[in-house]
Amino acid sequence: MITVLSYLEKMGNISLLQEEFHSQAAFYSDEDWRYYLYMKMEELREALKEEPVLDILCWNIGGKEAISELEKTRERYKEAFLLLIADSTVSPMEYLRPSILPTALLLRPFSRPQCEQVLSELIGSYCSRFKSREDEEVFLIETREGNQRVPLSQISYVEAREKKIFICTRSESFGFYDTIDHMLETLPDNFLRCHRSFIVNMDKVKKVHLSDNMIELDTGETVPLSRSCKKAVREYGVKKVDSGGHAS
Repeated sequence: MITVLSYLEKMGNISLLQEEFHSQAAFYSDEDWRYYLYMKMEELREALKEEPVLDILCWNIGGKEAISELEKTRERYKEAFLLLIADSTVSPMEYLRPSILPTALLLRPFSRPQCEQVLSELIGSYCSRFKSREDEEVFLIETREGNQRVPLSQISYVEAREKKIFICTRSESFGFYDTIDHMLETLPDNFLRCHRSFIVNMDKVKKVHLSDNMIELDTGETVPLSRSCKKAVREYGVKKVDSGGHAS
């Protein structure tokens, strides 16, 4: 699954852009594609609160509010490819900087050949990366139904259940066949085993409740903490440890 989020408020040629996106996506990949389109800033902000797993961002910067929101979104989605859409009324100094760092740029007004060329390069490049196993910041899930790339920074925890492994983010979970032991070997050091059926991303931990054998995540969810794993969790250096009703 490849997921695209588009913010296209105050932009003409939306139908042309969508047509070319679907056309190029079908040409370069037989993966399933999922598209989110937002025309209002309020709806976009509400959707982003759920922190969906996103692969490509398509963003029209028609004003300073759009640029400001893009900077915040880019901070959370550093691994995503970004197609930036702008016109001559916006200075390149506003968006050609490290905090935004677009992958591709499409200048309005644009023609179909221009749109086709930019999207062909963007999607072709992304699909090559999608099939690669060399990205250390992303976990690649391979199943018969297709592949799914999940940024490590968005994984809250890993759970073994129903004879499968589930990678869980704030808004989604992805199931596939593997073992919890192999996952522990594969994931980086900030992923600790906290239970025989759970691995937790310690960067997502809000508080550890030692007396209640529970770990509270920044999503509000909790995962179990077994007695045998408490020492490893302590040694990792979690700042907020509740050992008797108070955070330290």
